[in-house]
Amino acid sequence: MPPIPLPQGPARLTADFDAPTGPLVHGATGSLYGVSEDGVPADELLDAIDLTSLAAKPDGGAQHPGGDASEAVAVMRRNERVHKGQGLVFVYLQDLFAEWPYEDAGIDVYHERLCAVVPPMLTQANTGRLVWVPFNEPDWIWYSLKENDQAKFDRFLADWITTVQLLRSLAPGVPIAGPNEAYYHPEFLPHFLRRARDTGTLPEWTTWHELSPRSLAEFRGHYAAYRGLERRLGIAPRRVNIDEYGNNRDLSVPGQLVQWTAMFEETKVHADMAFWTAAGGYSGAAPQPCVPNGAWWFLKAYSGMTGETVRVTPPHPNTVDTLQGVASFDPDRGSAQILAGGTDAPFTIVAEGLDPAYWGERATATVYRIDWTGYEGAAGPPVALDQVTSAPGELEVHVPEPDRMAAYWVRIVPGQAAPVEPPPWRGRWEAEHAKVSSGQVNRLGCAEDGNGFAASGAHDVSGLHLNDSAVSFSVDVPADGDYDLAIFYSHMYGRGAEATEPQPAEQVLSVNGAERIVAYPTTMNWQHRSIEVAAVTLRAGGNAIELSKSGAIGTARGEVALDKIELHERRPERHVYEGAFARRDGDGLVFDLYAGDAGYRRIDGAARAVLAGPQNQWVPVDLARPVFLHQGINRLLADQETERLTVTAAAGPDVVEVRAQDVVRAGGSLLVVNDFAVGGHVVGWNGKGATASIEVETGAGPHALLIGYANDERSGGHEYNVDIVSRYCEIAVNGASIGRFPMRGTWTWNDFWTYPVIVELREGRNTIAFGNPDGPTAEFERFRIAPLNP
Repeated sequence: MPPIPLPQGPARLTADFDAPTGPLVHGATGSLYGVSEDGVPADELLDAIDLTSLAAKPDGGAQHPGGDASEAVAVMRRNERVHKGQGLVFVYLQDLFAEWPYEDAGIDVYHERLCAVVPPMLTQANTGRLVWVPFNEPDWIWYSLKENDQAKFDRFLADWITTVQLLRSLAPGVPIAGPNEAYYHPEFLPHFLRRARDTGTLPEWTTWHELSPRSLAEFRGHYAAYRGLERRLGIAPRRVNIDEYGNNRDLSVPGQLVQWTAMFEETKVHADMAFWTAAGGYSGAAPQPCVPNGAWWFLKAYSGMTGETVRVTPPHPNTVDTLQGVASFDPDRGSAQILAGGTDAPFTIVAEGLDPAYWGERATATVYRIDWTGYEGAAGPPVALDQVTSAPGELEVHVPEPDRMAAYWVRIVPGQAAPVEPPPWRGRWEAEHAKVSSGQVNRLGCAEDGNGFAASGAHDVSGLHLNDSAVSFSVDVPADGDYDLAIFYSHMYGRGAEATEPQPAEQVLSVNGAERIVAYPTTMNWQHRSIEVAAVTLRAGGNAIELSKSGAIGTARGEVALDKIELHERRPERHVYEGAFARRDGDGLVFDLYAGDAGYRRIDGAARAVLAGPQNQWVPVDLARPVFLHQGINRLLADQETERLTVTAAAGPDVVEVRAQDVVRAGGSLLVVNDFAVGGHVVGWNGKGATASIEVETGAGPHALLIGYANDERSGGHEYNVDIVSRYCEIAVNGASIGRFPMRGTWTWNDFWTYPVIVELREGRNTIAFGNPDGPTAEFERFRIAPLNP
């Protein structure tokens, strides 16, 4: 695709709050296979997203190991807030087949399979929640509609009619969606709508996919053309779901997602992010079950917009990779919000139409940056950059040095808002601009390479496997002191020609000549970015940072690809969460508290609250005492009058740790050597009658249980999806089962993630057992236990 020349004009994005455009739909939050099991991702992440639609396979479908529709419905029912009772699961019925593209067994066989899979899904729990999608991308699968051949059109239409008739006889009242082609197909749609109209088989939802960077320029035209086609044919407007959108370059990237969101919210359609990688990661927004990245914070901010949208005028409408935005106003909550991004050129956000009769003499706008942290890098809350207070008719927010990968979130409140601290200093250096020795610079993630994975600056550096491979950075910092070095990297070392099993990789890190080894957990592939953070001490001015294969201390294991490095001024952990933007839950407010690592925190701003827990245990906590938070998001329910919460690190009792070698094993569970595990061993071959248990002395009350596990079970192969399999673990405390929990794949048997659970323990000795009567569990390296609210 040739570069698109941008029209010239000032970089000003205007939100007109005197021009409402309708209630918020939150349609762009959907995801295809974003939920793999009930519990993956955890409710800690899904609770904050307005789940307007999900796309899944029929229960037991063979296309992928996870992603059953009924599990998605269960997740949706439990986590709905804004549009309670309205969320829908779009069931890709052809995903009952195992092959990709689907094996063409003939329409009669397909109908027989539908008769087997559809009725069991018609449960009370699923009532009003399912939408059948009988065909997926028939433009190239089974029917070749893209050839624009009338005979092929007729063959599909004949099968469409009989399939819709069958589904309506099997499941009366369940809506149907279609035709569901891989792109907007203007040559075919008139034939489809006319024949479906004349045969009484019109779908309740019209669906197609937008899977090209050009969609950012063309979707509004597609939508307008479709509505015009309905009018010409005398068809009442159908609801629209773009049930696959975006490319790898878009998913996980706030600055890309805001461009898609602006289009879909403006046209009030539903849309599901595409499935290009692995199930259960919410299309690149949930790197681990409870751990968010920058895309999750974007979806949370978007889902938290309430009231009505207002007209937004970007400087370059319908142009790929440019500044776009969406804005809303909610008079009941006394706030206006704007989400914008998509450019690295300085821009100004202008808030027009703020009525002084409502806002008063002054209004305050606070702008936050929602950073891209890769597909797998953990992200804390958005960073407050600036605050502007002025008369409502003069409110403008300037963003002088934007990051194209980031989104910018503006919150406007009446009067003078509580001041925000200046942001910590941050510097960024691209790997492709550094001195590269024995490595290769690659261009990817650009509009010409739509399904290439995102990279900062649209480049990365790979091939760093030779002994003299190195990337050398010259960096300048403003002051002597301690900094956090964030290394954006990716690797799947051990899955190629390497004569080793998949495992974490290493590099030699040199800071002004002082060397050490830095270890990198495995990522999904060689472009699936994550972040490894190393503490460094630097001098004011110039410093030399090098990442290399070898150094004076020896040769590092494996190989990684590098995208960029960032340096962040280190400050004591402190996060402030405003009550005005927490989620309402009955008479309370739900705050999403972030912890970069597991440990005790002091929470100021309320006297008492309820910790939701990763499995919705809803445990009361006394905020005069420290609270143990697991890594990632922790939901806290506080009184509705809570103005804000401030969270800082706190001291607490020592965490009890039980390593694999101290676990009691029975029924064939084995202790297995693993050099990458804490303690050098894991508990393996557990489940199917084999159990592992630990015994701990504790006080009475709720405790955090952190399970260190690895799981690299996979199912078959797919052209581009990584079919990881979640392994279940049933946990029993003092002989009583507390639940059965899915543990998502960790990419290798040598990479360990943490699964958090809250358990109620008694005074004295407690026994906690781990097993799975139906199959194997993950492998366990250690268990950590801490009082929740000592």
